[in-house]
Amino acid sequence: MHRALHICEILLEIFAYVNTVRNRTFYHRPAFVRKSLAALAVTCKTFYEPAMNELWAVMFGLTPLLGCVTRLHPIIYCSDREFSLFTHPSFQDIKPLSENEGRQFLRHAARVRSIHVLARDDCYHLLSVLKCRVPCMFPRLLSLRNPCPETRSDIFLSPTLRHCDLWVAYGDLKVIATHCAALEHISLANTEWNIENEPSLLSDCVRLCKRLVTLSCSPLDLAAWKHLSNLPTLIEVEIDRRKIDPSSLDLENNFDFGPFLNLTALSFNVNTAAYITGLMQYSDFPSLKQFKIRVNRLSWAEAERLVHVLSKCKARHTLEQIEMEGRASDVQDPPRSSIIHFCCFTQLRILSLNFPRCCIHLDNDLLLECMSSWPHLRVLNLQDSNQDQSTITFRGLFAALHQCPHLHTLDLLIDAVNIDINPTGESFRHLSLQRWDVLSGQVMDPKAVAHIIFSMLPCVEIFYKTHSFMSMSSSPPYAWPDVQRRLWSLHEAAGT
Repeated sequence: MHRALHICEILLEIFAYVNTVRNRTFYHRPAFVRKSLAALAVTCKTFYEPAMNELWAVMFGLTPLLGCVTRLHPIIYCSDREFSLFTHPSFQDIKPLSENEGRQFLRHAARVRSIHVLARDDCYHLLSVLKCRVPCMFPRLLSLRNPCPETRSDIFLSPTLRHCDLWVAYGDLKVIATHCAALEHISLANTEWNIENEPSLLSDCVRLCKRLVTLSCSPLDLAAWKHLSNLPTLIEVEIDRRKIDPSSLDLENNFDFGPFLNLTALSFNVNTAAYITGLMQYSDFPSLKQFKIRVNRLSWAEAERLVHVLSKCKARHTLEQIEMEGRASDVQDPPRSSIIHFCCFTQLRILSLNFPRCCIHLDNDLLLECMSSWPHLRVLNLQDSNQDQSTITFRGLFAALHQCPHLHTLDLLIDAVNIDINPTGESFRHLSLQRWDVLSGQVMDPKAVAHIIFSMLPCVEIFYKTHSFMSMSSSPPYAWPDVQRRLWSLHEAAGT
């Protein structure tokens, strides 16, 4: 054996690579790659420990581990088939493990670092002897994904646990948070818990976590936000409760949050905007780079108020991504100058405003003024419900694109009827723009439009979208599919 293979660091790299391949292809050929790791383990004593550690590092369900028990091995690994995630035996009529069999199970359970609990696992009664005698079945566990609320999460408690993706009642979560003080990443889903009791119970759990880096959960109360605001480790928070209005945050007494010093990403998926605005106006968020909201009922006035609050924070100097979506609100059209409020975010890379029932009222001058404030912009999505006409012309669009040389993706309606530019007399070419999503819009001369785009936006690909009430075959006014076909022909003829 080569001397290099006696170096522990090199062996770990080799076996970790094999395990990475196994994770990418687990659902397609698990038996082949598991056998490869098993073969490495029995090659020599030097290979045994690192190969076995990688063999059992990532588990999908408990069934493979139960195969280490002599009595259960022939049941799980039948002679006429290999073990599969999709065909595995039922354990309902099988007796629990004995103490000796429990030791066989624990021998390799101690190697597991990540486990995805399967909803159809019915083997928890087999581990009854271990739950009584062993304080921790998975002492090296780092990541737990438990998508089923009926699953017993207590057997996975580990002092090393860092990442939890759970669907549990928050009363059970408190037990996990108490025993797993090193938790850094928590993602929680629960749609059936009593909403009146949920915030306080969730708050109790969150406040037990002193090292949180990312958190995804339903709306929090003030006590939880106060705790999070003082965590220097916290980087990302996602709040998701789409169908229910979260309780208002009572901030009448000049409630003082901590600095949210290193929080870089904040997103909300809720029913109304009041909860978000109440939170944002009491902290500076000096490191915030990503801000996303999806609100079922969101008027433009509420969105404008929220942007105004953001513009008063230190976040206006750091925000690189703003996404706002009002799904089904009965909104009034914004005044013409409303989008100007976004100009103060000069570091923007991504801006997406999606208000399906609201006209943004952009024109050439307003678009130029805004895009002049965003020199680093890469993605711009301004969806307008006024699908029949636009006041932005080709000349206005290209003048604005001059200000954003790095723009890659554009979702914007344009007036392609009144053509005000001659591509043969223009030297401007925007080479970064690669995708342009056009939502309907009239086109009177598809040939001329295709030639303009081909000449001045040589790398772009047009994506045409339409609503169900629009006819794709209408021509004119909805002739963008024809523009797209002509573009393909021009690129094919030019060999590009």
